Amino acid sequence: MSLPPFKSAGMLTLGVELELMLLEPHTFELSAGALNLLELMRMHADKRFFFCPEITQTMIEYNSGVHGRWHELLDELRAMRSYLLPLVDECGLRISGGGTHAFRNWHEQAFFPKERYLNLGEKYGYLSKQFTVFGMHVHVGVGGDGDRAIELIRSVSPWIPLLIALSVASPFQEGADTGFACSRLHSLTSFPYSGAMPAFADWAECRDYIDGLTGLGIVGGIKDFYWDIRPKPEYGTVEFRIFDTPLTVEIAAGLAGLVQLMCAYYLARPAPPPLYDVYPYNRFQACRYGLAGEMVDPWTGERAGYLDNARALLDRLTPLAREFDAAKVLHVYRDKLEPGLSQADHQRAVAAAGDLPRLMRWQADCFASGVVASDGQTR
Repeated sequence: MSLPPFKSAGMLTLGVELELMLLEPHTFELSAGALNLLELMRMHADKRFFFCPEITQTMIEYNSGVHGRWHELLDELRAMRSYLLPLVDECGLRISGGGTHAFRNWHEQAFFPKERYLNLGEKYGYLSKQFTVFGMHVHVGVGGDGDRAIELIRSVSPWIPLLIALSVASPFQEGADTGFACSRLHSLTSFPYSGAMPAFADWAECRDYIDGLTGLGIVGGIKDFYWDIRPKPEYGTVEFRIFDTPLTVEIAAGLAGLVQLMCAYYLARPAPPPLYDVYPYNRFQACRYGLAGEMVDPWTGERAGYLDNARALLDRLTPLAREFDAAKVLHVYRDKLEPGLSQADHQRAVAAAGDLPRLMRWQADCFASGVVASDGQTR
């Protein structure tokens, strides 16, 4: 099946997908409650919010509406949270953000009974159950132009590792500190067609590449390409897929606003192709160390810490802040950069004594309250 035409969508519109984990409220293990929770939502029939299943039964996904500004998205996400929390409680669950569950066992996961997910389980075996990790995807509209989408991906791709460093929230897996600030992305890199998208010249080359592999039966469509950033023709967007699910919806909306500003900047000022192939190194540094890592400039070869690069990015985006009502986003990130603490740093501080159930309870409290309590207090 060929890709659909690139849909007409608003320029620089914004939307997110949030993958959320379902927790047992006493042990804070993952809980296979998706079927019951989604059925309860169906009975409530609230058309304002769209939830859907994910690959295993211990997770659900929220798809936002389309917005012009980050604060409109924030209003929706807060309303979604207010709607969701009582339903989760009624199902005897807690819900959490974060990119990984700290002590989940992959072999205990059960696939959601949907044909696509059962087929993925058959195709990828144990990798599919290890895919019980939690991410946020940010969609930005490109005005219905596939060539513009490819140009934008080419311009922003060198800065994807910086976005990873700003959003890391998955230091624990399988009951251990992985040593990485973002371990979630390694659950994706085992799949074929993951990591950086090839450097296509235009939309036609990208479309022919995907259609060719689809025609060979190697992939079923663009959903089987787990690139860090990819075009999404049926939505008319560019999709950023590198974020750990944030601990709060407030952080989620802020990250989406930052992505929107970056896209606005590079749509107006397309970047030349990089001179050096440093993306894998920069991506590894971001996943391993977060903001404490270093980044090699893909045009000059110069090295600088992610903190310095983040400050330079915020300075670059400042002139656009008024146009997109995003001055608060930049202010929040400037404040975060002063101590240089990431979400992963806070998670490690809470789990310093090795109490991983306490960490998961804290993460659920963060999601419910909208506050990342730096002292690790739980309710």
